[in-house]
Amino acid sequence: MLNIKIRDEYLRDIIHGILIKDTWKSLTSCDILLIRHDNNCGYTYNEKAYAHLTDSLGDIFLNRSLTVKTVTRPPSVLTGERGYNHPFSFNQYYIYLAIFKQVIQFIKGKEYSICWEKHQRVALWRTILEKANPKIVIGTLPDKFLCQAGNGLGIPVYDLQHGVISDDHPWYGAKYRIDTPIEILPTGFLCWDDQSVATLSKWVVEKGIRVIKIGNPWFLRFMKANQDDRLVQDVIPASESWDEARPSILVSLQWGLMDFYEDVSNGVMIESLERVILDTYDQYNWVLRLHPVQLRVKYELELVTSYLTSTFGAEITNKWMNDSFLPLPLVLRNVDLHITYNSMIVIEAAWGGIRSGILNPRIKDGDGFENYYVHERSLGIAEVIPQDSDLIKQWIIHTLAKGRAEPTMDTTGQELDAFINEIVDWGKK
Repeated sequence: MLNIKIRDEYLRDIIHGILIKDTWKSLTSCDILLIRHDNNCGYTYNEKAYAHLTDSLGDIFLNRSLTVKTVTRPPSVLTGERGYNHPFSFNQYYIYLAIFKQVIQFIKGKEYSICWEKHQRVALWRTILEKANPKIVIGTLPDKFLCQAGNGLGIPVYDLQHGVISDDHPWYGAKYRIDTPIEILPTGFLCWDDQSVATLSKWVVEKGIRVIKIGNPWFLRFMKANQDDRLVQDVIPASESWDEARPSILVSLQWGLMDFYEDVSNGVMIESLERVILDTYDQYNWVLRLHPVQLRVKYELELVTSYLTSTFGAEITNKWMNDSFLPLPLVLRNVDLHITYNSMIVIEAAWGGIRSGILNPRIKDGDGFENYYVHERSLGIAEVIPQDSDLIKQWIIHTLAKGRAEPTMDTTGQELDAFINEIVDWGKK
């Protein structure tokens, strides 16, 4: 039944996407072309969907007097007036290609239809790039068609890190990508930290692909908190009304857990953590943070709000939902610990010296997850804790006594500045 609902949600996105008018043909020349999807929009700014990573970079380029335009990957509905920087869309054309591919497959066979689709998708990206004529393209997980079009035109396409980069990730791990032809790979990868750079360097360096550590642009802008950064200054007051009398514990939720892990039967959190929160509700300030997909996708939102309301009550659920819209860097300033099943917020918490407890036993036992958060676990800033209520409580007491750890990120932003200066110099040529 769950799988049917998920397919229905995806079908709904496609239907909504068809209704979004294509605007890509009106795209004009720019210095920087950003590529993003609705799933990248974890924030709302001035009532517009904001892709916190790509749009943060875009804001920096705009402040350096470069022209920036955004194109959304299908199916996306947060386009035009709904999205920051008025993103261009090509949902209808993309869906047309998918439908026509099925027709061609019926007439000429599967192999011919695959070749036809590849040619058409590369041609579409090539046309988009020719219209924009950017100095550089930056996006999250740029597909092979975009990369091939960019390589063919001599326009660099960079993949901006948006999550965990590990040896076991099909997009980033050497065992999956070492034989991938260079013409369908990005020109370079923009990474958050040394560990991500090291993972990618195992296979991309020999292909002549750049790997650049720039830090996390979203995180860094809040660390700097520039007085001229209106986005940052506008939201800071909202994060200053927290209950500071009790230790604050952040619980980062994830969507779709029920699809992959049988120990998360309610689809939101394991039962032992639920009991800990109920038992210690007056002892700690529990801060549950919903994933952006849980806030935006109807089925996921209904699932999580129904569970949280029935378990913890409507009042605190509403507060948790509202706080979930706050920028994560500001939330991390105000918490003392972090607990999650296996969210990548483990990495971001470590940047601020926040210790994390991980509840996915497979990360400790193996089963394909042993390379998750190796760096953070080796430093002792993150550890796998048993799915037992009493042991979780003991971990909280013991770990709170340790205090914050040494932050794992250089927050000076010098590496990001160096990359921005390089691109600005390109724009002057």
